[in-house]
Amino acid sequence: MNDAVAYRRRVWFGVIVVTASVLLGVAALLPNRTPPSLRVEQASADETLPPADSTSTTAPSPAPAVAAPTTSTTAPTTTTTTSKRAATTTTAPVKATAAPAPVVTPVAAPSPSPDAATFLACVRQRESHGDYRAVSPDGTYRGAYQFTQSAWDSTARHAGRPDLVGVPPDQASPADQDAMALDLYTWQGAKPWGGSCS
Repeated sequence: MNDAVAYRRRVWFGVIVVTASVLLGVAALLPNRTPPSLRVEQASADETLPPADSTSTTAPSPAPAVAAPTTSTTAPTTTTTTSKRAATTTTAPVKATAAPAPVVTPVAAPSPSPDAATFLACVRQRESHGDYRAVSPDGTYRGAYQFTQSAWDSTARHAGRPDLVGVPPDQASPADQDAMALDLYTWQGAKPWGGSCS
């Protein structure tokens, strides 16, 4: 009786070994059918591994020569495979990006007339002693021409320079401060500075 039980166990063990070998052979022949979500996780895990050497590869051990069954089977989930980093295909999700800000090319300021140049030089000296980074003690007036932020912004809009709107006047380049002062002068005259330099 014990010999019959032992014989059956050996037969079942042989059937299990042959079935496992066939499944492993079929799994080795199937193309990579890893779901996309697993591919991304696999790529993340591979990033911690050193890159595979281009001269050495790990080939799966050949499966024993057994006739493949005619029914379709799926690879067992416990199969461990080694893949090279380059063989893993991932598709990163596309992120929505904001449209790039329009590029504004500054328009060259017209050369000031001799009267305007003299007036602006006087204003620059009187208001800030020629210091383009000057800020009044209370922080209201800024730059060489001591613009308020609201006067600076409206002058920048009037001059067609939206790139300067919101920029603190003392942080703008000296050329931009000169251009805005000239625009304000040609637009409103000496009035914004009190007229003491005219």
